[in-house]
Amino acid sequence: MFKASILRASLAIGTLICATGAVAAQLNIDENTSLFDAIEDYQFQMESELLASGKNYHMAYGIAGIAGAKGSTAYVTSVNTAYQFALAQAYAQLASELGAEMISAETSVNVTSTGGPAEALVADCEERHQAAKQDAEAKESFVDVVKGAIRSLSSSDEEKAVKSKLDSVIECSATTDRRLITDVVSRAVNDSFSGARIVQSVIHQGQIGVIIGLSADTAEVAGILSSQQSSAKPNPAAKTEIQQWVRTQLDAQAGSVLGLVGSRMTKLSNGEWAIIGFGIAPASERSASNVMNSSRTQSERKISETNAIRELARFSNMAIAHKLDQSTKDDTKHSVKRLIEDGSDTVSQLQESVVISQLEQAYKTQATLRLKGASKIYAKKYSDDGSGVDFYLTAYAWSPSMLSAAQQFRAAGNAAFDKGKSGGANIGASTQGKATGSTRSAPVISEDW
Repeated sequence: MFKASILRASLAIGTLICATGAVAAQLNIDENTSLFDAIEDYQFQMESELLASGKNYHMAYGIAGIAGAKGSTAYVTSVNTAYQFALAQAYAQLASELGAEMISAETSVNVTSTGGPAEALVADCEERHQAAKQDAEAKESFVDVVKGAIRSLSSSDEEKAVKSKLDSVIECSATTDRRLITDVVSRAVNDSFSGARIVQSVIHQGQIGVIIGLSADTAEVAGILSSQQSSAKPNPAAKTEIQQWVRTQLDAQAGSVLGLVGSRMTKLSNGEWAIIGFGIAPASERSASNVMNSSRTQSERKISETNAIRELARFSNMAIAHKLDQSTKDDTKHSVKRLIEDGSDTVSQLQESVVISQLEQAYKTQATLRLKGASKIYAKKYSDDGSGVDFYLTAYAWSPSMLSAAQQFRAAGNAAFDKGKSGGANIGASTQGKATGSTRSAPVISEDW
């Protein structure tokens, strides 16, 4: 079982490699840094340095909180959910900045005023005060009769009788002016993107942040994946190179390996791009039944695989529909207040203001892809010390060379079957399915842009 600590010192900084092999930008996520600040700084630096090297990328990011409690299987599921939410935010931001956003604003103002002097609005207080005084005097006379008729009352009872006299305190108030302002801003985005690569995804301070990048090059790679184009010069070491790259990413991932969800891109030694999708799923505790353990393990691993494959479809083409409604209500009231207590008469003005701001968002994403030639290249069960959870991590990859190898293997198998049906000898069986092209050892990849 592998161990992955959420705050390993060696993973405190996420880096990306440029064509020269030098560090292009750093994602600093130390404990005292806000994830929002760290990602924004990284995005600006990354765009600037890529542009200086002749690579025009447009980047966007999204951040979402992880709701699940640490130490529970729900935490891993919450990471998946938060990732989808943060990813949708990033796509919506990208669509908005590239001109696909529709904005509407509506403000309504309602004003109600009551005319006349403020004192006139509460003039009935005097009448109510006089009525209260008469009522108090009547009750006081009744108390005197009771005191004279019942001499056996204790002193404490007498005090209670005296205190029962009505204290003529009258309060009146009226609204003289009211202003109700309702301001609603609606923003809607409907767009589709092909080739938005995930530059970074990281977990920090109970949140997951996702940065995506789009360029003409990544859009072209998405077109190759979508149309399922094979390689003219297949690289027989494609899977080996990708597996080596995955191991490097696992070591270089900033923070918890749980943050590695999503798709990535890497360039192979023959110059073609490979797309890798990472998926996670919770690994539940073992039960007493071996049959139950086997069934549960298969199910959980399959969920991890499905989540990884989904990332290939997302990279190929994803449609985003995002609606945001921001409303603000300002309810301000001016009122007059009159207080009559015994011989004192006080008139005062009062202003009350209640402001309520609300933000409602709705996201919907959709991606489809007819996929051939993709292969699972990595699958492990992990224990994450920082969150106290076990999970499965799976990586699926696709490249034109992998598709070519699958097609050639299938064609060779079909040819062998037809030859067998016709009675011919299975000559050259040891060479069937071998991919064309020169065999090369897996190189160290230094160009990922």
